[in-house]
Amino acid sequence: MAKVDGPLMSLEARGKIADAIVFFPWKGRHAVRQWLKPTNPEKTLMGYVRASLRAIGKEIKVIACIAKGSAVDSKLYNGIVAKTPAGLNWNAYHAQGILAQMIVAGAFATTAFNALIAKYSTHSQKAAWDTQGTALGMVDYAFPYGYTTNLSAGCQLFFGALAAFANLASWGAAYTLDPGVITYAASNIDAFASAHTA
Repeated sequence: MAKVDGPLMSLEARGKIADAIVFFPWKGRHAVRQWLKPTNPEKTLMGYVRASLRAIGKEIKVIACIAKGSAVDSKLYNGIVAKTPAGLNWNAYHAQGILAQMIVAGAFATTAFNALIAKYSTHSQKAAWDTQGTALGMVDYAFPYGYTTNLSAGCQLFFGALAAFANLASWGAAYTLDPGVITYAASNIDAFASAHTA
C-alpha cells in the first residue's frame, strides 16, 4: 500500500500500488516507475560466471589474514593488499583477476571458462594442485546450473593462482610464471599454497 502525503497536491508518495507502479524518493526527487518482479535468471552464462566466482571465493576464504582471525597476515594477502587500487576491497581485486580471463571480445564467454578448465585438467601437475587444494581445506563442489561439472579443490586453487598471476605478476618472483603453462612445477604449486597461510 502506498503512503501518500498531500494527495491532491502530490507532495510525496512511497510504496507500491497493486503490482503496477512504485513510488519512491531518489536523489531528493520523487520518482515513479513500473513495478518489476525481481528475478534470478539461471542462464547458462550466468552459471559459468557464478561458478568461477564461487571457486575464487573458496580460495579467498583460505587466505590467512588477521582480519579473519589468523595470527598473522599471509604473504599472499599482503601482496594482494599492496597491489589493490584505492577504493577497492582486496578480495574483489583478487576475484577480478579470474573474471578478466573469462572475457572474450568485451563479454563473458563460456569458451574462456572452458579453456581455463582445460588448462587445469591437462596440467602436468594436476595431482599437486589437488593435493594442495585439499590440504588448505577446500572442498569439491558442483554448481546447479550453467557449468555443472565438479570443480575440485585443486581447480579452485588453480583459479586463485591464475588470479594472482594476473594481478601480482610485477609483485614478486613467485607470481611471474603463468600457472597455466606446463612448466609450472610442483614446487611452484607448493610455494603458492604455503603463501596462503604464512
